[in-house]
Amino acid sequence: MENDRVRVLEALLKPSDRTPQHSHPARVVYSLSDHSAIFRSPEGRVTHSVSKAGDTVWRDPVIHSEENDGKADSHAILVEFKESPARAEALTRSDYFVTGESSSRLFVRHVTFGSNQQLPILLVPGGSPPSEVLFDLPVAGYSLADDLARMGLDVFLMNPRGWGKSTPAPNSAEAVGDSKQVTADIGSVVGDILRNTGHARLVLFGHASGGLWAAMYATQHQDNVAALVLLNSMYGVDAPWGLRQSFEDPNHPGTFDARAGPYRLHSGGIARRLEPIDPSFQQGRLA
Repeated sequence: MENDRVRVLEALLKPSDRTPQHSHPARVVYSLSDHSAIFRSPEGRVTHSVSKAGDTVWRDPVIHSEENDGKADSHAILVEFKESPARAEALTRSDYFVTGESSSRLFVRHVTFGSNQQLPILLVPGGSPPSEVLFDLPVAGYSLADDLARMGLDVFLMNPRGWGKSTPAPNSAEAVGDSKQVTADIGSVVGDILRNTGHARLVLFGHASGGLWAAMYATQHQDNVAALVLLNSMYGVDAPWGLRQSFEDPNHPGTFDARAGPYRLHSGGIARRLEPIDPSFQQGRLA
């Protein structure tokens, strides 16, 4: 069953079954069978749990995968608790600056929900609006940062040099970025987050060209990255986007300029169905 306060689930895993990574809010777990399970966090932490039929336990919000490592079915009822109005103010935002290369100031926003964040995640924008507009729009239902924080992640947004309130980018009139410059800025912010949270690694999320820069940083600093998420990070010169001319070869109009920094031409096609956009979303972006 499900309503606006709880969701009740029946969980059944056969021996050797393993779930993909998924999230849970705070919940009560009632065991219907004797069973043994292995849980793995996104950053590689492994825990083992043994339960008896009739055991009832409280669990805090978590992101994990589960594997039945026993010889019997793992069978349980989960009662997940949804946010109540009394907890609505538990979502908090704080803005600050990190010092980067050449004494640059890099804007960072920290979004948290309660005190049980399991793993830090850093959101990197592409050649688009600043991260606080792209990832944390103040319109109900349009903030990715809000959604991730409520899932239990410790959410950070950043602006490299040239974006938003961060120091203007050197040698660049447009916010298309320089790969070495942006990956250096990512490194400055990642280092600050890991020092202040005490975590050894974080999740790196890059949108559009931010995905290319995030991937470049991850290949150079694998020990700092627990997972890499790339969204809309493939480009073709025939795509109907505003920066098309910036990526054309000036000597051969209509063809991709291979000298365009970290960008690469993707010749394949990805179909996307466009949905009507809520007018309040448009107003929020303009604001």
